[in-house]
Amino acid sequence: MSKTHPPRSDELELSLFGPGIGECVVVHLGAGRWMVVDSCLDEQAQPVALAYLDALGVDVASQVELIVVSHWHDDHIRGIARLVRTASSARFACSAALRCEEFMALVVAARHAMLIEQSSGTSELAEVFDILEHRNGSGRTNGPDHWALEGTRLYTRASPPAVDVHVLSPSSQTVTDAKQQLTKLMPKSGVPTRRIPSIEPNETSVVILVQTAGVHLLLGGDLERGADQRRGWKGVLWSPLRPQLRSTTYKVAHHGSDDADIDGIWTDLLVDRPNALLTPYLRGARPRPSEDDVARILRRTLEACCTVRSSGRPDPRRPAAVERVLRQTMRTRRPMPRTPGHVRFRASMAPNPSSAGAIEMFDGAYAL
Repeated sequence: MSKTHPPRSDELELSLFGPGIGECVVVHLGAGRWMVVDSCLDEQAQPVALAYLDALGVDVASQVELIVVSHWHDDHIRGIARLVRTASSARFACSAALRCEEFMALVVAARHAMLIEQSSGTSELAEVFDILEHRNGSGRTNGPDHWALEGTRLYTRASPPAVDVHVLSPSSQTVTDAKQQLTKLMPKSGVPTRRIPSIEPNETSVVILVQTAGVHLLLGGDLERGADQRRGWKGVLWSPLRPQLRSTTYKVAHHGSDDADIDGIWTDLLVDRPNALLTPYLRGARPRPSEDDVARILRRTLEACCTVRSSGRPDPRRPAAVERVLRQTMRTRRPMPRTPGHVRFRASMAPNPSSAGAIEMFDGAYAL
């Protein structure tokens, strides 16, 4: 199937993009309607979702109905403001863990702080809120259209093909925790700040369940295991608000890392031997997925695919002085892919589909 061949009206699609640092999920919700979760950039520094949807012939301004930021880590949010600006009729949602005066103050501070890296997630969200402010004409800082919290529904359509988009996390306890944690992140006046950091461990990430009459999707964001039954994946599994459904396809959380994996995800939220799609994270001393991560995922799945490998290209030749500075300032270096890989799953949204769906891979994506 051609990468630019659009899905049928009654066909569910999950397209996952990732260049090695960054992630974007594009979902066809049926009837020519789309949802985008998170954002990363392509080799032209454009939001990859915009390029893909344009290639399919989608009118982004009218057909993208929902944009979700799962969390505000830099690698999940780059380009989201451009996407929100272009998708002018889409509703915008982000984690309810950010629904507090402390986070809104952090966003305002990001507009004025002396940030060395202007790609900070709060800077990107500040621009999104500016767009929403001008769109709504309120003249004040606006939050999102939806605060995503366990038990809420972000999207529903009853007419065929029917679809619901449920939120499984963050938990209510995580929302309570976040207020105190966010206070500690506020930049100091007049002090240069490299970037505003993120809350760790990541228990604020939005997890989404896409429900249809045929198959269901579990989008794991970057949610980590959780310290107890009120937080993280443990909170999802113990929540009385969770729809009792098992998904056939899983966007693996946190790049396959073991700190985002517990047995209950596979036994309670997914069918036996589901499909798994993931993006790698190739920065730092411990890139993901590791060999142990891959082995663990393969034991659980029917088919598992990753968006891109490390490019394997040799480093370009540089002047000796430049190499010396790089060795002094960087603990690890590895070549990075330039083009986001693309893994795509499509399946019928009709009841009792004759097929479980199919996975396709483009632009360097590969089967684990």
